[in-house]
Amino acid sequence: MHKKSSDGSALDYQELASSLGYVNGNRYAPYCELKIISAFQPIYSIAHRRIVGLEGLARGVDSSNKIVPPMQLFDVASTSEAIALDRLCQLVHMENFAALSPPNVWLFLNVNPHTLTEQKRYSEFLTALVAQQDYQPNQIVIEVLESMIDDEQKLEQDIHEYKKMGFLIAIDDFGAGQSNFERIWRIKPDIVKLDRSMLKKAGVDPSVKNLLKGITSMLHNCKCIVLAEGVETEAEAIAAMDGGVDLVQGFYFAHPFLLSESIETRTGLWQELYQNFDQLSRLSLSRHQSLLAPYIDTFTTATTGALKRANLVEISAQLLPLPKTIRLYQLAMDGSQCFSNVNSTTIYIDTRDRLKALADTQGASWKRRDYFFSASSNPGVVQVSKPYFSISDGTLCITLSVQTKIDDEHFIVCCDVLWEEGGSQS
Repeated sequence: MHKKSSDGSALDYQELASSLGYVNGNRYAPYCELKIISAFQPIYSIAHRRIVGLEGLARGVDSSNKIVPPMQLFDVASTSEAIALDRLCQLVHMENFAALSPPNVWLFLNVNPHTLTEQKRYSEFLTALVAQQDYQPNQIVIEVLESMIDDEQKLEQDIHEYKKMGFLIAIDDFGAGQSNFERIWRIKPDIVKLDRSMLKKAGVDPSVKNLLKGITSMLHNCKCIVLAEGVETEAEAIAAMDGGVDLVQGFYFAHPFLLSESIETRTGLWQELYQNFDQLSRLSLSRHQSLLAPYIDTFTTATTGALKRANLVEISAQLLPLPKTIRLYQLAMDGSQCFSNVNSTTIYIDTRDRLKALADTQGASWKRRDYFFSASSNPGVVQVSKPYFSISDGTLCITLSVQTKIDDEHFIVCCDVLWEEGGSQS
């Protein structure tokens, strides 16, 4: 039976492996007065609609066969003891994972950064662990736990060594603690696990849902697979799907299970989830079209239709009575704004005064905006942008734009429509 080490010395792989036993069909390792066993939480691919990974979670079982709280199991006095316990847990997970023998599934191993920085010693241990079960390194995902470490540069160097050996790397809890894009750029992980709080907020807050899309897109540009953990509700699952997330795990899909248990998943889970996602997408599109229809119709009539108005002031007079019209403006064909905005005087925007320094946009260049490019590429056809953040007053808006003639010259006329929850009129 292993006791907490006073000198922090770590036993080698063979000695650790020889101490393992069986309890209720689970491989276990003795540690102090406990038996360490494995629980596995499934990780699903949204696209594949199946399990693609199992995260090994250590469970301590006491003499009365009860699971002890994780805080009690991992309450160690020194770094060396934490490293020794870390390796013991990984050995148990590998043995139990091998007993399951799931095809085309990764094993996710939570690894303390202090363990990783013992690069030579741990890589030998990990190599022996994988070879014993006749696995390949690319079947193992080393999940870097979020915790403080003295020498992060060394951690980065060591992680690159593990990648060269063929192991996959996952960064945990992105968006919380020490995780940030700087670490992503330096470490270049294969998988990034989003912090649970981000998805929880995205399930109820449309602005956070849009933020999730942006973060996922940025991570994809860094060539990272994006995993949302802690998915507990259908709303959160749909938010993950809508946000472009690749992998998911959480109680909504499956609870952690022991070898002596079966994975409990609802019959028809994926069919139901995709149906509800499609239904919500259709409702969103219908709402989008319903809300914008009067704005598009009026804008089209005033700029290119039979009742075309002669200038921006006359066009604005047609659009500003509509309750969510924020402003209209006119652009030259080089993207520069010809005059000041023609703003609504009835719509209330609480961030307008705060961003007053950016309110004067005459002479500004909007050449980089999609709505300018779309309108300049499609003369006479009204374009509708996706919702985006306007720096002029801090709103989420949609821009209607069209290339048309005013006084025999080509210009692009734009109309911004409020698109954020909570917008109100004074």
